[in-house]
Amino acid sequence: MVVDFTQMPFPDEAFYHVVFDPPHCEKKLGKTSQLAFKYGILGSDWREMLRRGFIECFRVLKPGGTLVFKWCDVEMPLREVLALTQEKPMYGHRSGKAARTHWVVFFKCPTDRL
Repeated sequence: MVVDFTQMPFPDEAFYHVVFDPPHCEKKLGKTSQLAFKYGILGSDWREMLRRGFIECFRVLKPGGTLVFKWCDVEMPLREVLALTQEKPMYGHRSGKAARTHWVVFFKCPTDRL
């Protein structure tokens, strides 16, 4: 199923686990580049798009569930992207040859614990 990550066709609190792996490069690649074909590209409104994506991921996440966010910081630093959500990550891990791919885990606190 391919859907818009800013408007997912799922009910609120549908999943215990969500993986958010959005495109991480801007239009500079060109629409016909291999990276653009394989992973997609972000437009000039990438901050708003990712902000809405985080909101949507947390909307479909059940209380007590986890969100895994994957980001490669070749063009946009991870700190700029994480600033787009009010949620605070539990932990993260770098991977890849140059350690530019970040795996960041969030936990949606159960509402009875707030």
